[in-house]
Amino acid sequence: MIEMIDTQPNPALEKLHDYYQPPPPSWTPQTTGWYVLFAAVGIFLLWLAFRLLHSWFRNRYRRQALKELAAARPDQFSGLLKRTALAAWPRKKVASLSGDSWLKFLNTTATSDFILNAAGSRIEEISLRKTAISSEDEQAMRALAAEWIRRHRVQA
Repeated sequence: MIEMIDTQPNPALEKLHDYYQPPPPSWTPQTTGWYVLFAAVGIFLLWLAFRLLHSWFRNRYRRQALKELAAARPDQFSGLLKRTALAAWPRKKVASLSGDSWLKFLNTTATSDFILNAAGSRIEEISLRKTAISSEDEQAMRALAAEWIRRHRVQA
């Protein structure tokens, strides 16, 4: 025998309603502490951008000197280092230096004692006497000059 299914609506089910979904929480900060934190982070980022830009502009002479060094002959290394030093220090302190006093200045302003080694001490000699040097010596002198240009410390 086949049973009949009751199709009459159930009064208990009619009292149910759809599930209510609350709105998603807001992403905007609710307290002033967040605004203070955002302002502090913004000020720090502006300060950092200013410092990086200032450093980039302050070191333009180094980038220009490294470009010139790539195309310079060995007898021009000392003159290039002198022009680089003149861009960083007062003229009275650098312009009159030559010979051993110039090499001593290069050594004291360098981050390490690499100018007074054999190749470094020949930089001034080659610029004055125009003697021929081997390609290994030239590469060593070029590397020393590039290292000084990149890493010299400007002391007031």
